[in-house]
Amino acid sequence: MKNTPHVSIIIPIYNRAKLVPRAIKSVLNQTRGHWELILVDDCSTDNIDEVISTYDDERIKFFKLPVNKGNAGARNEGVRQATGEFIFFLDSDDEMHPTTLDFFLKKYIENPKIDFAFGAYQTKNEVTGEITEVFWQPKENVPFIKELKIGTGCGLFVQKDIFDKVGLFDERLRVAVDTDWLIRLDNLGFKPTLLKDILVTVNIHKGERVRKDRTNLLNAYKIIFQKNRQLIFQDNFLIKKFLYKLQWLSYHSKNLKAGNSFFYKQIGSKTLTLKPFVAFLIYNILPLETAKKIHLKISGSNI
Repeated sequence: MKNTPHVSIIIPIYNRAKLVPRAIKSVLNQTRGHWELILVDDCSTDNIDEVISTYDDERIKFFKLPVNKGNAGARNEGVRQATGEFIFFLDSDDEMHPTTLDFFLKKYIENPKIDFAFGAYQTKNEVTGEITEVFWQPKENVPFIKELKIGTGCGLFVQKDIFDKVGLFDERLRVAVDTDWLIRLDNLGFKPTLLKDILVTVNIHKGERVRKDRTNLLNAYKIIFQKNRQLIFQDNFLIKKFLYKLQWLSYHSKNLKAGNSFFYKQIGSKTLTLKPFVAFLIYNILPLETAKKIHLKISGSNI
């Protein structure tokens, strides 16, 4: 089709030899679209080389990092190697829907000036079989940092040239790399184009996921907090949101002193609410594992 944009699909890989074939198959099954698939291995210790060697398709390109750099480093290498006009990120354990590129192409024909776009996605629990559809529409004039509802796993198309203005992913972060990058994107005034179609299936499984590591998450949010400190301290909602998150992440990371310091900062900034007060009490009175179970129960999906 005339004026079809070339899309570079980037999949970072770390010890996912058993899972990544499903992701690759979902790319090969695209109904239409001009694409290349860039696989970046972040020093895996499994048989990923053997698995990738079974694919004989010139559109599939495989790169190996010399040292482990984490998710951000793998994505950055993919961006550097990409030749497409747009970049689409896919996690190694997730799947594109067959018409994902088709949906984007239709929107692109309507508006060739798209900076970035995202759509709906569905989560699939591989243990229970439960499927949940998720679609988020940003509120008018509300900064992304206030909601943090999407990430690269939601089906995110980004014009490659945007990286020249926003920069690459922050390689100091082991998790929340997309959160940090999207905050920077929003801070520079880029506005999304919404695709109301389901683009990706996010598979929930028992395998290892880096975002489960609370210490990595704490370190990431400390960096995000410092980067956006001026913006955060102009808004009581953001002060409460970030200080509480840093408080309980510190507790979960077995750092009671640091968690308490973020609690006291909420008192000092006059933003203290009931949830952080309860967290302060249970983590300072009860054994860590008991406190975590109670905290998780009373907070639910909020943490």
